Amino acid sequence: MARRSRLRPVGEVAAADWVVAGVGPFGSGVGGLVPRGFEAYARILHPASAADGSPVTWAQVAAWAGRTVHPRAQFRALATPASDVRPPRPWDEEPEPGTLPPVALAALCDVLGRHTASGDRCRFCVWDGYGPAADGRATVSFTPEEGNGRPEPVLLPPEFPAGVADGPRVELPNRSYVLLEGPLDAAGELGVSLFPQSPNLFWPDDRAWCVATDTDLDSTYLGGSAALVTDVLADERLEAVRVEVTDPVWADSDEVNR
Repeated sequence: MARRSRLRPVGEVAAADWVVAGVGPFGSGVGGLVPRGFEAYARILHPASAADGSPVTWAQVAAWAGRTVHPRAQFRALATPASDVRPPRPWDEEPEPGTLPPVALAALCDVLGRHTASGDRCRFCVWDGYGPAADGRATVSFTPEEGNGRPEPVLLPPEFPAGVADGPRVELPNRSYVLLEGPLDAAGELGVSLFPQSPNLFWPDDRAWCVATDTDLDSTYLGGSAALVTDVLADERLEAVRVEVTDPVWADSDEVNR
């Protein structure tokens, strides 16, 4: 049993023009990832993983290392012990860059859905550097659904109309994206090489917010209303901090945990 994914590749990329116009130069901080001009911004920290695969928060890592979680914290600086005597560390794998884990993505979309009137029509960008399929047509795949031990329909990749796979891209500084559209609750259907992949950039038609997960970063950034950011920070399913649009985002940005 199979069904076609609800996400549809689109060849006309003008819907992303406002994002392209609002994003600053590559490396210019939060505003180089999501458009400037939102009321507030937040950073969602991708969890590390324990040996059994369970998530480990940055706060847990900071407590172990004697460090501080703050808006510009970087994981490796945070995870470097401030003293020589430490119990066994609580994580086995560092946070995965470039993708928000499925559970966290679902929680985020739950919050985002309460802050848009266009949840049934969203745009999704996927970095085209992940590589094409064997036939050269599609650059993204789709993950099968999971369900309580019951057989679930397999999600088939979307049909790429002629000209879409090799057509225009959403072009941002140092990044080129395939554009898709569909409902917000289809955000978790993306995958790359059979592994779940969160959208690298997505927003609703009413432009109430924009979310970015750069392929090189272990955090997801978003801009939106102050109410949205407050709700993201308050959601216990997410580990998030408030940031400024000018905050730096790279590995050398942590001036506290040095």
